[in-house]
Amino acid sequence: MNVSDYVARDGVGLARLIERKEVSRREVIEAAISVIESRDAALNAVIMRNFDASCSRSDTGAASALRGVPFLLKDVNLYSSDMPTTFGSAFFKGAPAKPDSIMVDRWRRAGLAILGKTNTPEFAAEFVTEPRAYGTTRNPRDLNLTVGGSSGGAAAAVAAGMVPIAHATDLGGSIRIPAACCGVFGFKPTAGFNPTRPYFDEIAGGLNSDHVITRTVRDSAASLDITADFSPQRHSYLEGLDRPVRQITVGVCCTDPAGRPCGPDQQEAVNRAAQVLESFGHRIIEYRYPEGLDASNWFDYLWIFDLVRLVEERSRELGSAPAAGELEPLTWHLLEKAKAGGNGAHERARSAREIYTSRYLGSMESIHVCLTPALATNPPNVGSLSFTAFGDVEAWNAVGYRFAPYSIPSNISGQPSASCPFFKNSSGLSVGVQISGKPGDDLLVLQLCAQLELFHAA
Repeated sequence: MNVSDYVARDGVGLARLIERKEVSRREVIEAAISVIESRDAALNAVIMRNFDASCSRSDTGAASALRGVPFLLKDVNLYSSDMPTTFGSAFFKGAPAKPDSIMVDRWRRAGLAILGKTNTPEFAAEFVTEPRAYGTTRNPRDLNLTVGGSSGGAAAAVAAGMVPIAHATDLGGSIRIPAACCGVFGFKPTAGFNPTRPYFDEIAGGLNSDHVITRTVRDSAASLDITADFSPQRHSYLEGLDRPVRQITVGVCCTDPAGRPCGPDQQEAVNRAAQVLESFGHRIIEYRYPEGLDASNWFDYLWIFDLVRLVEERSRELGSAPAAGELEPLTWHLLEKAKAGGNGAHERARSAREIYTSRYLGSMESIHVCLTPALATNPPNVGSLSFTAFGDVEAWNAVGYRFAPYSIPSNISGQPSASCPFFKNSSGLSVGVQISGKPGDDLLVLQLCAQLELFHAA
């Protein structure tokens, strides 16, 4: 299989070629390795390589829509038996590999070929992917632009054609933000659908969802069929994409929860997406976020105690606490914040989350999904959103959440939410739009994204 044939196909398409014996699994893997080796030097998306192990595995795996497809893991949350998980941190370099997490085991059993791990900011805590431990990941669309974060390595690898599908995580937009920056598809499932066991019962109190970044909607659906613990509907997600889509009400909003407008490219992309969905028979109405959706004072307290536990566990492994240079300034700040806030701050944040979720989901009673921009502006240059570029936390937060204000509501409420890359501005840059559904309506969100994809392909 030559590189151009490999890059032109998504995961489902490659798996079908393998199933029909038109190409071998090894040929596909070798094509993926060739692309990684030729393109990653400029991008720095893949920070660990596991080529020999993937090539030496026999052509096994249960029948699945992604059997034989090259794949990459993100360097957080999930563990693999053949590579360490370092959380993008110098303090975790040299950590031993652990037996596969459940999701990793399910991908392996489905026949995916795990070729390595992708870059992420330390502890997946930034809007960009510029960790000190592994260096900056560059955007395949424009090397000067940020890839976003925290699944920036995954998004860059998929956008560059290295793999058609890569593991990603989303605690506050970390799938959808980089997907929008890199012009690929990013879907965050309903919280709890994909397991993070056995090492974590849940991450960030249920804010987080582990899933994948892809180029096509069907690859995302196919992976959810492999990894999801349960589904509220009887058919597979992949098969569900071919089922008739019921006509629904779509609420359209181009102002963020603070009432600020998005950029002109984002406004235009949302308008065009609304027109496409209307052409499929859906009802389009205006939607506005309710007042009181400000989580800035308590959101961090929902997840930073996980960071404390990880650092404490690593300190016990090493027999010593981290030295000053072994953790980044943002991590030190978050550890201090957790220490100062304590259990009281965590409990208050949980109560605030319940009120927020009730208010937000209550505002969606008259609509089925909400259509917004994925980002408020086009991706800025590398370095402009990194924590180290700011003198204080408040300034960094303000700029970051102004850039990506539309993601967090779906994490707080546990909703399924996707960034679709199917619209371009006058310069040819992909502009993401976000579709967010009610908890459990994952198939509906995927079906609507597939309708936008179908229109784009026509």
